[in-house]
Amino acid sequence: MATTWVIEIRLGERPDAAPLRRAVVDARSEAEALRLVLGQAEADEARTRAGLDDGQEEVFSQAEAAKGRPEHHSGENDTGRA
Repeated sequence: MATTWVIEIRLGERPDAAPLRRAVVDARSEAEALRLVLGQAEADEARTRAGLDDGQEEVFSQAEAAKGRPEHHSGENDTGRA
């Protein structure tokens, strides 16, 4: 019989730290629940590497914003001209 598992992944031991990932899965064992969450994390990482999700905006570094070039336009070179 499957059990509902709540898996929270935190960085560090601070009890007030928000989890980096929180998942609720149904699995027969703790090991199976952890494998399911790992599979979800790997799939999320693969999607991130493949590109942005529909409607998702790019995140720019402070250096890009400081240079005044936080916009990316297809076909432009570093000078901002096509």
